[in-house]
Amino acid sequence: MIKINESPRDAMQALKKIIPTKEKIDYINLLLKVGFDIVDVGSFVSPNAVPQMKDTGDVLDHLILDNTSSKISVLAGNAYWAKNLAGYNVVDYINYPFAISEIFQKKNLKTNLNQSLKQIDKIIDICIQKNKKPIISISEAFGNPYEEDWGIDILMDWIEILYVKGLRYIPLADTTASGSAHLIGLVFTNVISEFSDVEFNFHLHSKSEDAIPKIEAAYEAGCRNFDTVFNGMGGCPMTGKELVANTDTFLFYEWLMKNEIENNLNKDALNPAIEKARKIF
Repeated sequence: MIKINESPRDAMQALKKIIPTKEKIDYINLLLKVGFDIVDVGSFVSPNAVPQMKDTGDVLDHLILDNTSSKISVLAGNAYWAKNLAGYNVVDYINYPFAISEIFQKKNLKTNLNQSLKQIDKIIDICIQKNKKPIISISEAFGNPYEEDWGIDILMDWIEILYVKGLRYIPLADTTASGSAHLIGLVFTNVISEFSDVEFNFHLHSKSEDAIPKIEAAYEAGCRNFDTVFNGMGGCPMTGKELVANTDTFLFYEWLMKNEIENNLNKDALNPAIEKARKIF
């Protein structure tokens, strides 16, 4: 069974025009009816850094969870924000982005890798205390565009560090579209073989014409957990690189249907969410 996670956060965070809070609430409540495994609602970070996400707390207060199986994830920029976020009962996952690139980690969160590891320890402790689950996603997992050393062995070393900390769900992100389909397949083949009790997620940024070959490479290597974004919106505004689109939800859904791959998405609920996304974006 394929698991699919939808990220309105990633779709919205780089937009300069502020989307009204009510629009966000209405849209996310539609997403909660579709059958996504996780809905990545927003982020707790400095409002000066990402002004689009400054109303995430208000959005969380108005989510309708009565008839959904979806779990709620929110990104936290550090342990301070994670502690504030942990006070919201509706939140299931606290997500912290960890790049195996010193340069990108400094660009994204203004912290080096050693400092980030200390933040991860604090966030894990907060999750234990508040009955939340930590998600530590690994950015630049499929290559490094900043002329730093990168290799599957380096990636595996970082996964081992997170594994020792007790993490068994680890998203791998190609934030800057650095990986070819062949490399993506090699990465997933190796990490799934080495860490057989870890569930790996694929967070792909890619040109639309390259997306399906990369998705297929990950799937054939054994990945069964994918992130998507309606209309392929988004991209990390902190990379210093040109924004590259996320995996388009509808494109991914068409691929699932074409290949008769089992999933939990409700087509009747999918269409209203698509229409709402078109109006917002």
